Amino acid sequence: MTKIRNKKYNYKIMTPQTKNYTIPLIIFTNLMPIYGVLNLGWTLFTVIYIYWVELLIISFFELLQILTAKDGNFALSAKLFIGFKFMAIRLGIFFFYLSFLITFTGFMLSNKDDASSRDLISMAEALAFKGTFYRITLLSMFFSGALNFYFNFIANQKYKQTTPLNAFSYFDAHIIIVHIVVVLSTFLYKGMTEKMHLNHLTAIVACVSLFVVIKIVVDILRALGNERTDNTTPKDIYI
Repeated sequence: MTKIRNKKYNYKIMTPQTKNYTIPLIIFTNLMPIYGVLNLGWTLFTVIYIYWVELLIISFFELLQILTAKDGNFALSAKLFIGFKFMAIRLGIFFFYLSFLITFTGFMLSNKDDASSRDLISMAEALAFKGTFYRITLLSMFFSGALNFYFNFIANQKYKQTTPLNAFSYFDAHIIIVHIVVVLSTFLYKGMTEKMHLNHLTAIVACVSLFVVIKIVVDILRALGNERTDNTTPKDIYI
């Protein structure tokens, strides 16, 4: 592969735009929990927990970005150290949020009638990843992360222009969104059931729909942001 240079002007030419193939899958994957609530009896905790697991999936692919980043001439040992530090801090943050999820959406949002036991059983099943559709949803999230990693980092050669230190952030937009929506959903659920006297299913559907809509918007904006960054970065032409 030969690099084309213009010795007189030394200019760089823009590469063609790369189509983002992840957006349809982002929408489809994020809509799957609504089906689970309506048809499989998923609770608010079940939905929020599956998005918590998605944060782990995102962190895994960010770890791959650290290890595959080529800019900066970092040794493999340095990449491994950066990746270990990144995962240690991320996992600490995530398991703190998991305790928050179990406390507030698992126990506080359980119904006070006989539906309470069903909610607790559903929470235990979610923690154990029980249910075929639940596993399919997780696999869809993993596949979406894999496509995002390939198209927005490997295929467009972004990894060649990224250092291991720039390949991640400790506080991803997903973390902030999960935290905000968990709090909003908690108060929304309690308000709808205690103040508006709506039934359990209606309140859960409303909370999950709020969560899904916000997350779809954030995920699409993130995907489009990656695409704009990749397509506006001047690159040398190779043949």
